[in-house]
Amino acid sequence: MIVRLIIKCVGTAIALVSLGVTIPGHAAADATDDAFSRKLFDDGINFGGQERTINRAKETCAHFDAGMSPAEVHDAILNGTLQHEGSAFSPRQTAIFIADAVQFYCPEYASQFII
Repeated sequence: MIVRLIIKCVGTAIALVSLGVTIPGHAAADATDDAFSRKLFDDGINFGGQERTINRAKETCAHFDAGMSPAEVHDAILNGTLQHEGSAFSPRQTAIFIADAVQFYCPEYASQFII
């Protein structure tokens, strides 16, 4: 009975991996990436693959580095600059994504947000 259960669990794991199902946070390169991915997952945000999502978060910070305001960054994401494969965030999801990106990758810009 135990052997059958183990075989069933292993079979399920193999099926999930073959379908590309992963647990957010486990493939990241470092602790910051892991924490960011977990936070997005907890917030219900799915922006695509983890590496692409992390790159988008860093791109968000680059917009702040270039002098864009939070409203301008928000509009850039909504208007397609940071959309993934044609899928768009709602305004609320966009705000959450930006807040999470700032929290983990560019906290020096946190003071620009009203809490």
